[in-house]
Amino acid sequence: MKRHLPSAICLLLLLTACHRVEPKDTAAEGNGTTTPAPQSRNDGRTLRLFMWSEYIDPEVVRAFEKQNGVRVVIDTFESNEAMLAKLQGGGASYDLATPSNYVIQTMLRAKLLQPMDKAQLKNFGNVAAGFVNPPFDPGNTYTVPYQFAATGLAYNSGRYTPGKEDWSLIFGPEDTVKFALLDDPREVIGAALKYLGYSVNTQKVEELREARNLLRRTVQKQGFESFAGGPEIRNKLLAGTIDLGQIYVGDLLSGAAEDERLKVFLPAPGTTISTDLLVLLRGSPNPALARKFVDFVLDAENSAAISNYTYYGNPNRAAAPLLDPFLKAQKAFNPTDEDFRTGRVEFINELPQGRVPRLYDRIWTELKSR
Repeated sequence: MKRHLPSAICLLLLLTACHRVEPKDTAAEGNGTTTPAPQSRNDGRTLRLFMWSEYIDPEVVRAFEKQNGVRVVIDTFESNEAMLAKLQGGGASYDLATPSNYVIQTMLRAKLLQPMDKAQLKNFGNVAAGFVNPPFDPGNTYTVPYQFAATGLAYNSGRYTPGKEDWSLIFGPEDTVKFALLDDPREVIGAALKYLGYSVNTQKVEELREARNLLRRTVQKQGFESFAGGPEIRNKLLAGTIDLGQIYVGDLLSGAAEDERLKVFLPAPGTTISTDLLVLLRGSPNPALARKFVDFVLDAENSAAISNYTYYGNPNRAAAPLLDPFLKAQKAFNPTDEDFRTGRVEFINELPQGRVPRLYDRIWTELKSR
């Protein structure tokens, strides 16, 4: 999932910091100061989080510190891979982390997690149905949903307005619009698979072959402009150089808050979604305090404050009435329970080791070397 600073700051920085760009690992206290990270102690008074930067409202952190008389220290990572490397290397002792859903099974195999114990989370009932009992963690034994990002199609209504909300605008036989696709293999191949009526996580060779052939034709269209990151696609839409862009909804909304011409929708027949999760690490020095923090985040007001700060999707149904009116007005911001039930949005899952990931890699390599 891609991260961004609040929209006004993003635009000021020419949007370059919006694609999961984080600083080098630091420890940021809840009061906003930056200091060298102290060694965690099992004192019940220091909570250490390992998460994407700018990914929690500082006011929520301060409120937790004040309410519980504790100190929260936040270290940041640049990617799921960097997070895994640091945790597996034993270089630090954290209580909680925020990995994406498609690395949860990897973390379990590496014995990095311990059960969250939902019985101790009185606010877990606030979680929306579509995020309960996910395929990557049946029963939510190890994970609690934190924020999510669906992938949609965006346009600049000052330049172009689509006549329908469907992947056929890109994958259909017509070649009348200029468009860009995300520079992400699972997103692009997943979009083609959903258009064809298949799962974004298919392991069937014949379905992957069909998606490959569709994508071959797609990138050969005169309207295909490039593969790009979400912020770059948003800039292209703002500049009017493309009509349509595949994009993470959060990346688009940070620009739409500043320019109402930017619109985004979840295309039929379906699209992808990825979730970042709160997980309790096996080596947590303060698991009781960590669970207390997770429950605090699940509180409706705190959860809403976090999404109002990050512009990312909220998996907390109780928080929905408290979201910023701008976010609530965006259909693509919060997929409905029906969207999940019908498969209109589908989680990107980790692929099994072996032949299948190589097939996805082969398709992507061919597309990028066209």
